[in-house]
Amino acid sequence: SLDVLRSLSLLFDISFEKIMFGEEIDMKDKRISVAESIDKDVSLKQRYKKVAIIFGSMLLLLIAWVVTLTIGYQKGINTIDRLNPFLQYQVAYTKMPDDKEINPNNQKNHGYWTRWFSDNEMGTDWHKLTLTTGMNPGVKDPYVMAYHKGSYVKVARIVPGSSVSQVMKSNVSAVNRSVYSKNKENLSLNMGPTKTLKHKIHYSRAIQELVVE
Repeated sequence: SLDVLRSLSLLFDISFEKIMFGEEIDMKDKRISVAESIDKDVSLKQRYKKVAIIFGSMLLLLIAWVVTLTIGYQKGINTIDRLNPFLQYQVAYTKMPDDKEINPNNQKNHGYWTRWFSDNEMGTDWHKLTLTTGMNPGVKDPYVMAYHKGSYVKVARIVPGSSVSQVMKSNVSAVNRSVYSKNKENLSLNMGPTKTLKHKIHYSRAIQELVVE
């Protein structure tokens, strides 16, 4: 083996080339032994291997990170959405549920409740958010304004209906009637089926209520 031949060359102080070929080999006017050349090749291969492992690990971590962010958004995992740099904070509105549902003393949900929120006045961007606001302090016609990123709610406030635009109120009324009410007439045909909304976290189709004067 090469290791044995190299050991012999060191033991008898004879160049590796001389043992192998019976003469010295001249490369570019420099006397470089075959053993040194082999060592250099092995060292370069090990270096390339380490670099490949580092870049491969970084690529795998990047892929895992993107997959985690995607799954977190699709599943509505608020702790992941909170750290997602690709999501932006939005302001959304919904009608405040009744006191029985939002009561912090409720043993079933401890004051946390879930509702569809409208993110824009066009009625084309919706998020199903879970949050807690506490009891209504006496606000007339109460709505809830949520500052959120994906499913992560940073701040939620109870606001009077007078501070919410009529268009946004119409959007909220449409989604509430679609999902939470048995009375589903006066809804536009571009609305998705109710069962679809029940199993989604995000929705990007129009949900609008037909106003008949």
